[in-house]
Amino acid sequence: MVIIMINAYILISLETGNSKEVIKEMRTIENIEKISIVAGDYDIVVRVMVETLEDLLHVTDKIHLIQGVKKTTTQVIEKELTL
Repeated sequence: MVIIMINAYILISLETGNSKEVIKEMRTIENIEKISIVAGDYDIVVRVMVETLEDLLHVTDKIHLIQGVKKTTTQVIEKELTL
């Protein structure tokens, strides 16, 4: 049986001055593959790999529980190209 994994980016807005603690908490969440600190409309982008959309919701729920997280936007990757 082949398991198809769902990949997504979760874009995160933080309250000012909380990035170190938020990142520390995110490191403990299963299925987060990468954490990127970015400039622009969001503060952090995480890359997630899960088996189901229910698992993705579970990861997002855990991120929402972290003190200092204001808002998230999830972008599911439909297709990814390697150049």
